Amino acid sequence: PNLGQDGLGGKNLANEPVLRQKFSDVGDARMGGGVKVAQLDGAVSGVKGEVYVWLPPQYGNPAYKHHKFPVVELLGGFPGSARAWFSALHVNSQLAPRMKRGEIAPFILVEPRTNLLDGQDTGCANVPGVVNAESWLSVDVRKAVTDNFRAAPGAKGWSVAGYSAGAHCAVKLALAHPDRYHAAVGLSGYNDPAAERVSITAKDPHLRRVNNPLWIMKHAKTPPRVALFLSGGRHDGYLDGLALQRAAKSPTSVQTVAVIGPHTGALWKRQVIGVFQWLTSESAPYPGRTAPAKGI
Repeated sequence: PNLGQDGLGGKNLANEPVLRQKFSDVGDARMGGGVKVAQLDGAVSGVKGEVYVWLPPQYGNPAYKHHKFPVVELLGGFPGSARAWFSALHVNSQLAPRMKRGEIAPFILVEPRTNLLDGQDTGCANVPGVVNAESWLSVDVRKAVTDNFRAAPGAKGWSVAGYSAGAHCAVKLALAHPDRYHAAVGLSGYNDPAAERVSITAKDPHLRRVNNPLWIMKHAKTPPRVALFLSGGRHDGYLDGLALQRAAKSPTSVQTVAVIGPHTGALWKRQVIGVFQWLTSESAPYPGRTAPAKGI
């Protein structure tokens, strides 16, 4: 079915029942401690896939029992793995001590499956009759997290971050749905879906156009209230980031940073702390904050 521009298929999520999911400990030392996983059956998208969740150190503290925590949805590259932010970038083990010290906001980290088609990249798009990846990521995964954890429900509490194909997705999702995300991070990403040659959004002229973040930004009825942080090598995300920065109109804000290094996990791993300092600076104040976050 065609779920429409908002990806909701006519549903009002406020009227949808709370769906409790069983999130079990992963028990994979490569992913660091505290990661949980559940198999979700997306009620809106029809997608079935795993979602990994890590809770910040403060989550179990009685002083925070009434606190709703901000969330960062993490997207990997293609073909990639839904474990990569944890197992390769070590996002949780890098951030946990800084969260304990109040230097970085106590984000809930969520990494969903993005590899939904055999041998093809979804472009994180809804393509009727093929896949509803956009609704899976921006509707079903969000609802599962807010239904099962003390997660902030509104756009101000949600950010999305990705690298490579996941960077393209993160920026696109935030620009298309500023009612769901207030910030996005793109590491070594791209605007034109055809940069990933096996993306289904690259093969159709209409899909290629409307899934380009630059096109979305330029054709928005009003500039989206979204902050973007983009980094990459000159021909590996940086120039595409500059194009978005030049096109942005208030209240959209874009920060673009040039980095040097190959298109690998090592490049993205070393940016994790800086990225989350930036996300902290873009987030609402939180209990226990001890020092202002520094920009990068």
